[in-house]
Amino acid sequence: MKIKYNNIEDIREIENRLHKSIFEKAEPFLRTRQNDVHTIMCYGYAMYLLSVEGGDPSVVIPAILLHDVGYSSLSEDMQLLAFGPVIKEPDLQRKHEIEGARLARVILSEMKYPQDLICKVEQIIDGHDTRIDATDINDMIVKDSDKLFRFSRTGFTLIVNRFNREPREYLAWLSEIAESWFFTKSAYGLACEKIRKREEDLDRNLYYTAAPGLIADNQH
Repeated sequence: MKIKYNNIEDIREIENRLHKSIFEKAEPFLRTRQNDVHTIMCYGYAMYLLSVEGGDPSVVIPAILLHDVGYSSLSEDMQLLAFGPVIKEPDLQRKHEIEGARLARVILSEMKYPQDLICKVEQIIDGHDTRIDATDINDMIVKDSDKLFRFSRTGFTLIVNRFNREPREYLAWLSEIAESWFFTKSAYGLACEKIRKREEDLDRNLYYTAAPGLIADNQH
């Protein structure tokens, strides 16, 4: 599926048959904290970054679709301690990576996915949040796609509501860390554009009135 720059965040369905099959296997483990929404949007970012940065789709796509399945091993209250602007329980964050890598192997093995690719997917998932450096371009794309969600209107709205953050302060924090946070120039450029859009949203008081949920960038 060709992902255009201006409709990355509009994706609600996965058209590629193999990608859709992987997501359908992952979906039961993503029925928490709107992780299904997060995953599909991250998939859109990953497809875009693959098209402009290179990388191996046979590794990146299963990794991005399965990267958060490990959160199913934690209660939602526990999950809130393992992610967000402030990580309160690093051990829980690490647990979701370890469990996610294990589940990814189970799911992909059941699908008869090539074992050498499963190993690469496992390596990316097992460290996608806690590993500071990236092992290769595939890891870079997965890490960047995951982080870009926070800059989207949907992701930003969810975070400020879920963690009771003051929107302008949270946007200032995202703006401050963006340059050092991303591995690829394309992801950083996209984040900068999203920051400008979030500033426009703040001028319209969107985040003080919007309820948590699906709020795409093209909705007004």
